[in-house]
Amino acid sequence: MSSRPRGIRVGKHGFSNPHLVLFLLFFLLSGAAGLIYQIVWARLLELYFGVTMVAITLIVAAYMGGLGLGSLFGGRIARRLAHPLLAYGLVEIGIGIFGLISPALIGWVGQMTAGISYVFVFILSFALLLIPTFLMGMTLPLLSQAFIDRVETVGRVIGLLYGINTLGAAIGALMAGYVFIGWHGFDGAILWAVLLNASVGIGAVLLIKWRPEVKSVEIASQQPSPKVEMLWVYHTILLASFLVGFIGLGYEMLWIRMLSVINKNTAYGFPTILSVFLVGLGIGGYFWGRKADQTSNTVRLFWKLELGVGIIAALGFFFFWVTLNPDLTIPWLKNFISFQKPISPIVSLDGQNIFSKQLFLFGLLEYLLPIILLVLPTSMIMGGGLIILDRIAINSPEVAGRRVGDVHLANILGSVCGTLAISFVFLPLFGSELTSKILVLLSLVFPVLYLLSRKIAQENGKPGLSLAFLSLVIIFMTTILPGRGQFYTRLFEVASYRQALTTESGDSVLTFTFNRDTGQPEWLWIGGEINSFFPANGTYENRALACAGASHPKRILIIGIGGGNTAYFLTTLPGVEEIVIVELLGKLGPFLKESLPTAEIMLNDERVRYLVDDGRRYLYAHPDEKFDLISIDPLRMYTAGHNNLYSIEAMELYRSHLAEGGVLCAWEDHQNVIPHTIASVFPEVDQFLLEFVVASNQPIYYDLAYMQTSAENYMLSAANYIAPETAEAMVPERIFAWFLRDQAQIIADEQEAPILTDLRPWLEYYYFNPQAEGPVHSHNLAQQSFLQRINGCDAACQERISASWTK
Repeated sequence: MSSRPRGIRVGKHGFSNPHLVLFLLFFLLSGAAGLIYQIVWARLLELYFGVTMVAITLIVAAYMGGLGLGSLFGGRIARRLAHPLLAYGLVEIGIGIFGLISPALIGWVGQMTAGISYVFVFILSFALLLIPTFLMGMTLPLLSQAFIDRVETVGRVIGLLYGINTLGAAIGALMAGYVFIGWHGFDGAILWAVLLNASVGIGAVLLIKWRPEVKSVEIASQQPSPKVEMLWVYHTILLASFLVGFIGLGYEMLWIRMLSVINKNTAYGFPTILSVFLVGLGIGGYFWGRKADQTSNTVRLFWKLELGVGIIAALGFFFFWVTLNPDLTIPWLKNFISFQKPISPIVSLDGQNIFSKQLFLFGLLEYLLPIILLVLPTSMIMGGGLIILDRIAINSPEVAGRRVGDVHLANILGSVCGTLAISFVFLPLFGSELTSKILVLLSLVFPVLYLLSRKIAQENGKPGLSLAFLSLVIIFMTTILPGRGQFYTRLFEVASYRQALTTESGDSVLTFTFNRDTGQPEWLWIGGEINSFFPANGTYENRALACAGASHPKRILIIGIGGGNTAYFLTTLPGVEEIVIVELLGKLGPFLKESLPTAEIMLNDERVRYLVDDGRRYLYAHPDEKFDLISIDPLRMYTAGHNNLYSIEAMELYRSHLAEGGVLCAWEDHQNVIPHTIASVFPEVDQFLLEFVVASNQPIYYDLAYMQTSAENYMLSAANYIAPETAEAMVPERIFAWFLRDQAQIIADEQEAPILTDLRPWLEYYYFNPQAEGPVHSHNLAQQSFLQRINGCDAACQERISASWTK
């Protein structure tokens, strides 16, 4: 007699018990909760462990490692449980309990261990997330053991369970990225996931308790045909599952790289790519699971499907390659130079927010189109591989849970290895183009496994021309795909109508586009965004000059080197003894050094120390270091990770690392929210219309004579590298003319503006909750106080500055 719960069985044409429908709904909601957790937990861990590619990859690998162990354990115990569905309900409740305490737990552990080495980042991430991910990994084996009654319907059952859970995960990714975080912050999104887990867990327990007793169903253990069993031994199935996971996550990492350049690296990029990927897997899992039950040779179906993955993926990449043509009007190329991001459907008219259906539909479609075209077709084919392997592996309903656990553990291990290999080996060594070719060619391993199994089994007969034909198609596709660097170079040249120089690392894609007249570097692109302009025209220098005039810096910390203009200017200041540059992208410094004389001079300066790290991570790891000037100039406010450098917690961190009289020099691209956040921490703040803020723990005084001397020194040392208009722009009095308001006025004016916190990244997640910029005005009282804080500015100087304010 079976130990499975009574009254749940699968009939020949469908499911005969209505309770299964409820459990499918439960599994849908469970999948949504799981992805909400994944997105939020990863972002919370990044606050303390860094947003470097190394840290992010290790965090994701640790998350998936816990899932793998849970899958293994769930598969081992599923058969022994009298009520696997009851266990499933308790598991969901356990996940919810951990989720409830997770923000506080991650915050506490993160603060205690911030700045630790990358080895401990993985270990600690794994330890922190082990309990919930272990429980998550148990769920599919438990449900598989409960619902599989006949071998003939294994594909349908697991395909349906996998598909519905994956679809729920896709919904969870979208809801977390576009709605929950923007409305309620990270902690609020977690509460939504906890609510889902609690509802599922309690519902499952009550359903089992109140389920009417039904006469148990005798289960005939169905054995697969000897032919299939002989050709595909269990270890081969596990190896194939490992490869499916490796290739699948390899493509996902590759797609994230390519699409982060095409669609820009916004906070919505990862959730959107992930959701489209999961939708494809879910649809594919359900469709191919049914197909596996209907075919006479599941092994042959499997290797054909995996060859299909390589072919479709290659065609998707090739489509993007051939459309990089200036004569074609491609939506994502037409506006590539602009700051492309999902356009908020909320429009402000006469002080009221109105939802625009047209903006919602067309704006989101334009953003989603390249993601759908590149990701969805391949993922729909890819979704069948794991389900077909489950179908091949399960030769009796009694071992369904264990076999599912084993196969999915192998798949998750492959996924972890694929994530690590692509991030740390393939992309840095080979670039996106060659990585794509390698992944396509890896599809050929599956027919090789098939042929080896036939040989070991001494099976006669020909597998047919289809294997040879599909393999030749794979090989042909790799020959027509672009070579290393060709895709991104053509992308930037077509999109910008300029010659491009591109390099790719494990972290990002870096590009210089050149002035068509002079042939000199004009724009620096980081991951698809224009970051810096050349030659320097005074914009970067004026910000740094004002901050230097308030601090007379000896020790300087620069978080984010950008195009190197600010750093080069700071090396020309009198009295500077050390400049520490902390940059996420390790290859950016050498790339600048090879292309820009100013960057070469700056990075060769013995006073400059260039470090590859996350800014907050560096400060956490060096709590006793003090600086006279801390400069932050990251990417734009909607870029993923921007909030980590602008939250109130980040401001408190900067404040603790300022020396006596030191200042924070912060570029800002939101004139209300960012200054309000800074003014909530620092007692002294000056905001300028040149989009920067000077903040300090002590009253701020500007040394006019020091600034004039510094400007003159810079003009002499950089005469050959700056634009002609720089001399006119770098006049201290003109900088002061852009003064807007001080700390007291900011606090008074921005009472309605939100404050950025680690848990409430309002500017990154703006889609349904945009933070409109309001008017900013200077008050006479603040202006007069500001004039008194300019040392060396006589009455005539003050009169000239005052006159500029009245214009």
